[in-house]
Amino acid sequence: MSSVLPSAEEPAKPEFVLNDLQTQQIADSLEDPRHKMMWNINLWMGNRIGEARALRWKCVDWETGRVTVVESLFEGKSSKPKTKAGERGVVLNEAQLAELKLYKQNHYPQAEPEGWLFPGKRNHPIDAGWFMMKMIKPIAGRLGFPDIHWHALRHWNNSAMLNSGIDPAVRMKRVGHSSVKTNMIYSHADVALQKAASDAIWQRLQLAKQEVVRMKAESKAPLSLLSVTLTVTPKHEQPVSP
Repeated sequence: MSSVLPSAEEPAKPEFVLNDLQTQQIADSLEDPRHKMMWNINLWMGNRIGEARALRWKCVDWETGRVTVVESLFEGKSSKPKTKAGERGVVLNEAQLAELKLYKQNHYPQAEPEGWLFPGKRNHPIDAGWFMMKMIKPIAGRLGFPDIHWHALRHWNNSAMLNSGIDPAVRMKRVGHSSVKTNMIYSHADVALQKAASDAIWQRLQLAKQEVVRMKAESKAPLSLLSVTLTVTPKHEQPVSP
């Protein structure tokens, strides 16, 4: 029985499929800025988790908005990305780049070019397994979707571009899939096409973020609408503050 490799046109579905709203429900629940930015970078870029962990500040071109993937980390060992196409540049849009720049300015203003985007302990990047098990899964469990895993973010990214009508060659290049269609040189046209993909992803996430804000607002009943009835007996009556 022959196996069929997934294409960018029909991205392989993981066991759990993340939707737009769920991506922002989790993002809204993350407090550590490293966790929130690592979550967002994976949504924006569709990285394999080893590629996301291996991102260094030297990978970010602040002039063009291109984040270059040239390294992957797995079980403490550094290597090239999974495929030749995995060595790639993903162009962020202006809003995404501004968030990344603010993250650096606020938390790692003195970071060296070789420094990790998401530093962990003992000069290593964040432990992705720990992050998923101790942070993401508990949040997802409380929200009702405990089966989440890192590949769900990569699948969401590819599906978001597909549903937004982004050209298959652009999608495959951004996520690092091997294909003759991905042989696009770094050109002004490439940057424009990539920014269009980033804009589409950003727009979907912003709409979902607005929905999270609306849901949180609706869940908080105004104090003026709350009615509290106290039942006391004369024996245990407490003084009431003026």
